[in-house]
Amino acid sequence: MALPDINLDDRNFQDIVDQAKRLIPRYTPEWTDHNASDPGIAMIELFAWMTEMVLYRMNRVPDKVLIRLLELIGAKLEPPRAAQSRITFYLSAAQPDDVIIPEGTEVATVRTETSEAITFSAEQSLSVHPPRPLGAFSNSDQRWVNHDLRQLELERSKLIMFGSPPTPGDAFYIALEDDHSDHVLSLDVQVDIAGGAGVDPTRPPLEWQVWQGNVARWVACEVEFDGTGGFNTAGEVILHLPRMVAGAFQSLSAYWLRVQLTVPDASSGSYKVSPQLERLRLESRGGTVTARHAVTVRDEYLGESDGTPGQQFILSRSPVLATDERDHLIVEEPGLPPAIWREVPDFADSEDGDTHYSLDNLDGTITLGPTLPQTNGQVYAFSRIPAKGSALRFSRYQHGGGVIGNVPRGALSVLKGTIPFVARAINRVAATGGANAQDLEDAKRQAPALLRARNRAVTTDDFEYLAGRVNGVARVKTLGPGEQPGRPGDPKPGQVTLLVIPAVQQMRGRIAPDALTLPADLRAAVFAMLNDKRLIGTGLEVRSPQYIWVSVQTKLRLTDRANDPSIALETRAHAEAALYAYLNPYVGGPRGTGWAFGRDLHTAELYALLQGVPGVEFVEEVLVGLSTPGSSVPPTPAPARLTLARDAVIVSDAHRVTIL
Repeated sequence: MALPDINLDDRNFQDIVDQAKRLIPRYTPEWTDHNASDPGIAMIELFAWMTEMVLYRMNRVPDKVLIRLLELIGAKLEPPRAAQSRITFYLSAAQPDDVIIPEGTEVATVRTETSEAITFSAEQSLSVHPPRPLGAFSNSDQRWVNHDLRQLELERSKLIMFGSPPTPGDAFYIALEDDHSDHVLSLDVQVDIAGGAGVDPTRPPLEWQVWQGNVARWVACEVEFDGTGGFNTAGEVILHLPRMVAGAFQSLSAYWLRVQLTVPDASSGSYKVSPQLERLRLESRGGTVTARHAVTVRDEYLGESDGTPGQQFILSRSPVLATDERDHLIVEEPGLPPAIWREVPDFADSEDGDTHYSLDNLDGTITLGPTLPQTNGQVYAFSRIPAKGSALRFSRYQHGGGVIGNVPRGALSVLKGTIPFVARAINRVAATGGANAQDLEDAKRQAPALLRARNRAVTTDDFEYLAGRVNGVARVKTLGPGEQPGRPGDPKPGQVTLLVIPAVQQMRGRIAPDALTLPADLRAAVFAMLNDKRLIGTGLEVRSPQYIWVSVQTKLRLTDRANDPSIALETRAHAEAALYAYLNPYVGGPRGTGWAFGRDLHTAELYALLQGVPGVEFVEEVLVGLSTPGSSVPPTPAPARLTLARDAVIVSDAHRVTIL
């Protein structure tokens, strides 16, 4: 959208004269002759005329000049950004065959008398597979036991899940034939009532995990419901599985799900006897997909070309969200097959014959290439001009976005349209990331950085500013060579290393290691943005920072009032939330802007953090450990001052708060 004009001071000659006359009685009460023939009035009119000339010039500097300069270099107001969330689709019943949740499936909020429905569209399709177990294993103290699940079909057959006696780290594995990433999985369990003794059924020391390989290894699942009370009784366990990766254990390649015994705290208790399975039946109950605040419009007819250059067509819905390879202009010229035209930000590099167009995302205006008369009498065309009578269509686009899309958890519940065997849908996490369109004041504030780094990247600020404009980048840090000689591992002269933290949907709480992995396409996008703008001879590397995973164990003494069991549980939850928020690459650190790259961690600051939690009398103990996500190996104790490298940032692993 074109930048709007502004008027710094709209007073004219007569306004200035009248204002000056109104001030005469205040400053010179003895001056009583205000007629036009009075010399003083003549002086006022003279200076009013001069002031009007100054205001005329002032209205052209500095903001007006700045806006005109931004227009000349092609600057536009940023369109709104769409909020994203995870929507779970629940099946009406378990199905024997795959159930497809197609891309573009729409789920909305409830429409009321005062507010319109807010619609989210699924960004990818999902096939919900029925589970087909290939086998089951128990692992205790590195000793594997292979179980035949067919034995559970026999009368009085039992399957011992953990070791004897059960110890933290013992695990029960289930090998699945198909990939069940983002599935809702149900486990119907029948257990021996003698098993599972010794634990609190409401807080059993168990964690369900899936295998993700590489650095992430084992990643925790979300337990929606556990009707077994930690395998104390027959019932159903409903899990939300994250992304899975095939792995090989005991010479069996499959997708792995396991339940592992964790270190119990004083309130949860520990298993005295291993639970014994008498029946195990797995069912798929649904799946979860990523969706964003957008409504999809397909195959929209725009009109016919009149054969003139610089034509404009307007899409029926706006603002238009960022387009991708599926969104393009289709031109059907008479006697020719339909042709796909390519979107460009401007026509500076377009030539006669190029099938280019530009799109203004804010108002949905599609502009075709203009022409420019030359001194030799010829006309230079920027892009091809469709022949008269050509039909123009737009294949697909999405509109929406804005802060209105940041809806709370559970707000998206209306399934628009029907999907066979799908009963309902809901967002189990709040939608985040929605932002309104950029306003003029923000564009003016960004102008210095835009003018400084628009066409080249020289300083570290240039690299960070340009990389931060790539969609999907949450934080970025540039490491230059610094002072020479540098420390081991520092970039060499002429080498720039860019550390990129990708944007995630859930920035608070415990962040899955897989979410912090820098996607290859995002890395390529950042590299492509900077590659053309760096100086010749400057080396460029784009990678993830070094994530330092820390696990905090603390003991808190509460005030007398907070010793009430319900208040104590609430205080512990607040303490855990404070730790997860403070030791966080997105919202952590003293300023709440994310843990600074290379900033050391002092145990003393955690004492101060926990002391400020309501209900805490004093902090008995704080132990900081270095951990490996998904590993059963206990964390390695960290020193009182944990020193970080320049490319390192702290992330929270599992924290444990004990109430004394």
